[in-house]
Amino acid sequence: MTLVTLLGTAYFTLAQAQSNSTIVVRARGTAGSESISLRVDSTNVATWTLTTGYQDYTATTNLTGNITVAFTNDASGRDVQVDYITVNGSIRQSENQSSNTGVWANGSCGSGSNSEWMHCNGAIAYGPISSSANSISVRARGTSGSESLSLRVDNTNVATWTLTTSYQDYTASTSLTGAITVAFTNDDGSNRDVQVDYIVVNGQTRQAEAQSSNTGFYTNGSCGGGGFSEWLHCNGAIAFGTVSGGGPGPIPAMFVGNITTNGAVRNDFTQYWDQLTPENEGKWGTVEATRDVYNWSGLDQAYNYAMANNIPFKQHTFVWGNQAPSWINSLSASEQAAEIEEWIRDYCARYPNTAMIDVVNEATPGHAPATYAQNAFGSNWIIRSFQLARQYCPNAILILNDYNVLSWDTEAFIQMATPAVNAGVVDALGAQAHGLEGQSLSSIQNKLNQVAALGLPIYISEYDVARTNDQEQLQIMQTQFPLFYNHPSVAGITLWGYVVDSTWVTGSGLIYSNGTRRPAMNWLMNYLGR
Repeated sequence: MTLVTLLGTAYFTLAQAQSNSTIVVRARGTAGSESISLRVDSTNVATWTLTTGYQDYTATTNLTGNITVAFTNDASGRDVQVDYITVNGSIRQSENQSSNTGVWANGSCGSGSNSEWMHCNGAIAYGPISSSANSISVRARGTSGSESLSLRVDNTNVATWTLTTSYQDYTASTSLTGAITVAFTNDDGSNRDVQVDYIVVNGQTRQAEAQSSNTGFYTNGSCGGGGFSEWLHCNGAIAFGTVSGGGPGPIPAMFVGNITTNGAVRNDFTQYWDQLTPENEGKWGTVEATRDVYNWSGLDQAYNYAMANNIPFKQHTFVWGNQAPSWINSLSASEQAAEIEEWIRDYCARYPNTAMIDVVNEATPGHAPATYAQNAFGSNWIIRSFQLARQYCPNAILILNDYNVLSWDTEAFIQMATPAVNAGVVDALGAQAHGLEGQSLSSIQNKLNQVAALGLPIYISEYDVARTNDQEQLQIMQTQFPLFYNHPSVAGITLWGYVVDSTWVTGSGLIYSNGTRRPAMNWLMNYLGR
């Protein structure tokens, strides 16, 4: 699948390696006699002769230039396939690179891109890795002039400043690369408030009011769960994403998100929602309808939108009996196992800042369990799927998701989920919430409590109210939504569509395509303070 074949003298111009860098090249040859060389700038670091099966070729160097992997003995029948390269633990997939001068395209070699294969002498460029310090500037002011503000990367304090009553630029440098937060630390409960206008990270401006997580903003009578504001009224922090700009910082204590609309993200999305899930773009059958041919376009758009707007991105889904590629069913068990692992690995390499993943979807007996995964891994297929997701997406929240959890199939879901929960591989449970319009509030609450007894956070993963009558939809929303929002085990809510005539269930839209809101949407936005 995600592999780069090199024919001829092929080079991979990679990133700058840091001091004492470890570089791993995963590659194979078609003949088994291909020679590849790892180079940093013009210096040869290592040379290997490939086999016809994938091997990891590892070298260590203290050089700091551009890394190249050169295929040096092209001949008839010889090709090289490079799956990926790892530099200091960071995977770079060959097909993600925009310059590949060794791939055969349009009748010649020399100007290809986004391919794992190289058929001629040439190079794949992987981009530089800078070892220089990152510059972060915070533009802020206080209302009293005595407020203390700290810049942090992950849990490390980078700098602390005392603000004035007028805007000032406060600047620090750091080599850290994690999630950035700006924290107000000395609220006195009276006169002190902080207004953060924006921050600038390596020249990139990030507006405070565009960030989805602000634990110091006062809303709905308390602090702790706000967003999209420049103001910190209490001790708390605004999350500004990672230093690299590659995604959001910590997931909000409670988010209310939504999905793509007709395969795209509407311009008004962040006006209403602070978490994004692709409706169909992340399903395996959409991405890899043809074996070893990926179509990442829909996922790229959705993921990049979430990263640019610093909102959590949830992948839906890895292993599911529906909307999987048809070709998976005809493979042997060992081939199925390899393809499942490759799908998960390649997704995680391309979208490393995914916040949450529906790893296994609808596995309750009688729903849509993935028979191909059962065939591949046996009776522990759910546990094995989660183990693979943890291996390749170590920082994501891994979710076991299903439907009718809060209505008819609660006990069956709990029975199915318990072995994986007890194995410690599941981080959270996903309760789809379609079709609850006719359920009593007490019944929903009892079912929710039953699931919560498993001891894991719950995500209401696909909520909608399917009523074409405005007042009926409003009444149900007013009754059910606060139960989910205020339940101690519910960590987030994702509504399944919001545009009339563009939702999975008829009648569940909350706004019309021109932006006009239905009454339930007006109520919901007022309830959330948005």
